[in-house]
Amino acid sequence: MPNKHQMMKLSHEEEIFLRHWIYDEAHYRDGTGPAKRLQREHRAIPADLATIVAAAMPSPADQQCAALGPPPAEPPSWPWPGDSLAKRLGDAETLLFGNKENLAGRAG
Repeated sequence: MPNKHQMMKLSHEEEIFLRHWIYDEAHYRDGTGPAKRLQREHRAIPADLATIVAAAMPSPADQQCAALGPPPAEPPSWPWPGDSLAKRLGDAETLLFGNKENLAGRAG
């Protein structure tokens, strides 16, 4: 079944970070990768990053390619200064689930 929502546009830094993060998550047995280390340093919740991934890369095939690697050659950097991760998460949730009223209806 095709995805019915638009893809979230990522900045170059977000794309690099998230592709590294997906790879790191898939290869956790190999040790903590650079994006996973950044995620922990910034105390980001993995499910929040996964929500942004789902909005930006809705195709399971694209996610699988990122997981299997190789990771991007460019090293990851944290792409969300200050509280901008929360804003991007809100953007992703709106894209995936609609407005906040629709989100409240899903919780019940």
